[in-house]
Amino acid sequence: MEINPTELSEQQVYTFMCSAIVPRPISWISTVDARGVTNLAPFSYFMGVCCTPMTVLFCPVFGSEERPKKDTLLNIEQVPEFVINVTQEKTVVAANLSGAPVPHGESEFDLVGVTPEPSTRVRPPRVREASLALECRVQDIIEVNSGPGGGWVVLGTVLAIHAQDGIFDPQTMRVDLGQLQPVARLGGADFLRATDVFPLHRYRTEDDAAALVGKEG
Repeated sequence: MEINPTELSEQQVYTFMCSAIVPRPISWISTVDARGVTNLAPFSYFMGVCCTPMTVLFCPVFGSEERPKKDTLLNIEQVPEFVINVTQEKTVVAANLSGAPVPHGESEFDLVGVTPEPSTRVRPPRVREASLALECRVQDIIEVNSGPGGGWVVLGTVLAIHAQDGIFDPQTMRVDLGQLQPVARLGGADFLRATDVFPLHRYRTEDDAAALVGKEG
């Protein structure tokens, strides 16, 4: 079967993408507007970009004809900073609730009952209950399409990392998955726990790959 996406409705494309591009890590993003009012919202169009400088991206999508840009995007246009709070099993219910429609100017921190913790390098607070958080400065905002079904790509430079004690090894810089207990997004109402993990050898050189293929053959 071959599908031409241009022949599908916006909802059909959305449903396909959300069920096919899986699992997706969930960034729980805190921002502030020019008046200092906080906002907190989950995004599953989120990923790392590169290491130098440490860069991440997330993608706000078109809201509605009345308000094409949602609060997160409006806020970072006013105050070009944000915090990515990693969504975990212990916070996923609150993160999911923070995605509910909230009147403009009201804070999701109050709605979901989490604690705003002052950041060290940016103005938006981080979520105290999150075990891992990245303070970021907006590097660029790329508009893909500002109409229905469209969205933006926000690139952010990471200025500071906050990690709960014991969650990562400072020697290896590896985060302990068992301690973090991250949650990923699937399609529809489905989420995923990172509990079924298996290792595979990483091929670092051509000779390394050839040797291993020879052994397996």
